[in-house]
Amino acid sequence: MNKKVIYGLIVLVVIIVIGVAIYFATTQNQEEPNEENNVNIDLQALNTTLSSQPPFNELATMDITMDTLSSMYQITADEVDEVIGKMPMMNVQASMYLVIKAKDGAVDSVKTKVENYGTAYEEQWATYLPEQYELVRQRRTGVIGNYVYLIVSENAADLEALIK
Repeated sequence: MNKKVIYGLIVLVVIIVIGVAIYFATTQNQEEPNEENNVNIDLQALNTTLSSQPPFNELATMDITMDTLSSMYQITADEVDEVIGKMPMMNVQASMYLVIKAKDGAVDSVKTKVENYGTAYEEQWATYLPEQYELVRQRRTGVIGNYVYLIVSENAADLEALIK
């Protein structure tokens, strides 16, 4: 065969391979967000489960409410469908958890505000109790579908697994 024909076939094969790879990458990325957005967590059952786990079953805590979200996290009721969480009643413990079901389109805003709170919380504990400061530094934040969470605890990874 002629060299031009061989080079032409090689170019054609490369174009087809790239096209197929792009097609599969595009369809795979389209499926993932839909699956994530279909997540439905029973927040009241999750709240019962999380609050019965150490350290929350041993600490004096108070509920995180919509009012708390507004005053401490700068998150408005327009951004949230539902919220659960516990925070310490006294500032000698840093352990807390928060799970927010954000309204459609508000997940990124809520996530940013929760992360900002986590940073401010870390700054608050930086000069106080070293053990508690370390817990705050090791906090877990994340998003699952429309749910945004924050966990500060010595067993944060185990508590995070209960959410997922």
